Amino acid sequence: MEISRTIQDSVHGVIKLPGWVINFIDTPQFQRLRRVKQLGFANLVYPGANHTRFEHSLGTYFITSKLIDGLEADESVKMELLAASLLHDICHSPFSHSSDRIVREYLKTSHEDIDRHLKGSEIEEKIDELGLSLKKIAMHVKGRSKYNLVNGEIDADRMDYLVRDSYYTGVAYGVFDISRLIETLKFEGETLVIDEKGLRAAESLLISRFMMYPTVYFHHVCRIAKKMYEKALEHAISDGKLKPSELLRMDDCEISWFLKHVGGYPAEIMQRIEERRLFKRAIYVGRDRIGIEIERLTEERAEIELASISGVDEENIIVDIPPLEPPKEVSAVVDFGGEKLKLEECSPLVRALKQTERDSWMMGIYTTKENIEEVAKAAIRFFKIQRKPLQRRLDEIY
Repeated sequence: MEISRTIQDSVHGVIKLPGWVINFIDTPQFQRLRRVKQLGFANLVYPGANHTRFEHSLGTYFITSKLIDGLEADESVKMELLAASLLHDICHSPFSHSSDRIVREYLKTSHEDIDRHLKGSEIEEKIDELGLSLKKIAMHVKGRSKYNLVNGEIDADRMDYLVRDSYYTGVAYGVFDISRLIETLKFEGETLVIDEKGLRAAESLLISRFMMYPTVYFHHVCRIAKKMYEKALEHAISDGKLKPSELLRMDDCEISWFLKHVGGYPAEIMQRIEERRLFKRAIYVGRDRIGIEIERLTEERAEIELASISGVDEENIIVDIPPLEPPKEVSAVVDFGGEKLKLEECSPLVRALKQTERDSWMMGIYTTKENIEEVAKAAIRFFKIQRKPLQRRLDEIY
């Protein structure tokens, strides 16, 4: 296919783009991604983290284009996979994952439901012109097709975001041998499999992921800003000033302007975020120190209880109970001496990382500076938090 344009990417270098890809990129829906930050509010911690979903989507396309060279499939299937890699984040709402919970709870959808959100758009027109199916492309994006290239255990998406996020934050933890990993990934039928020669490269990806989560993605300042933003959105929605569906077409600048000018609590919170006057940690503890079953507890109910016990206004209390999910990468298939094994089955290091990641989980209770003592006492009582051990955990130091 004739190359119509090249783009110089900060991470991968020159990316060659065929004409049909340019047609997708030049739509208003794709250009919006230039104004949606990849890492939400991480620039409050890492000033260089201002990269967007736009360049990440191009990077994911580039990696996918390398991987499909070894796929024996019809040209239409390869184009579906390339389109899915390019469009997999096109429906992200403002500040990326920072809006995910609001969209999921109020609209019963996610950014992966591109077949629902792109109906009637210019993107769908471009897909139709190519003779492709939006529904099939969406299945690749959701990880529900027989190919695990775009959304799988070790896929093009996570390979790009780890090295890209590491580059822009200046944190070296996300660096791994991506060239070696791409070289040793192969297709057996429709399944992407790691050759045993790539086992060390796959392990390095898992190490990168493990280090990047507490250092960048779940850094307590990033979590605090994210949860403050969520709370501002919920107030604007409950007051009837913002329709949840509007988030799907807005970018970071638009939602920031809206919240600052809508007045009241949302305006106060957005102003705090932009001036970096964030809530502080009253409690930040691991699962081993919590004396109740938090799986049955919602953050909203916990905030109500803490407000009642402490006497602090509920608007000034945030409970952050992150999801606890095993990393998908540990189930990646490895061709180990002709035998197909899960990555965790042939790597003691990966098994150890899986347990260590579970142990690094942290719950945060955040509030305004003047209310830290009252909220901390209430949280210790409500969550039955055990006394801090003599040896501090690394996660509590960050």
